[in-house]
Amino acid sequence: MIPDIIAEFGQLFAIARVRWARLAEQLHPDLRAPDLLMLQTIARKGPITATELTQLLSTDKALVSRQIAKLRQLGLVDAVHDEADRRVVLLSASEEARTTLGELHARLSASYERRLAGWSDEDLSTLQTLLHRFNATSPEPELDGPAARCSARQTAEQAEG
Repeated sequence: MIPDIIAEFGQLFAIARVRWARLAEQLHPDLRAPDLLMLQTIARKGPITATELTQLLSTDKALVSRQIAKLRQLGLVDAVHDEADRRVVLLSASEEARTTLGELHARLSASYERRLAGWSDEDLSTLQTLLHRFNATSPEPELDGPAARCSARQTAEQAEG
């Protein structure tokens, strides 16, 4: 049973990778799926720091910096200094990015509505409940490494200040 579930998730992830690549290109021809993931994270969680993004996405700080620079160059991310601490840069999705992401989400929602047409309300509720239950058991990202140490230092400094 578990190998079949793993196979179904593998198929789901393969479809999702292709879909994310297409959505990224629709947003901007120079974007790739990881860029879109970062942009969506910034739009959803922003204003957010690069360090927070590094931790949240469990990725390399240099990679985050390169992606942020690319998103800023394309006019999709705005960066402002934090009023409380001018050393801290806060990132948020630009108005253009928010508008385009809204359009992409509308198309994605319509796609899901077509795929789920004919499912009963009970089936949809069960799917949502089970996905939520599965996701809730996901382990927390590793809180180790440079991003975690930087974030811990930043939190300690804020508590002292």
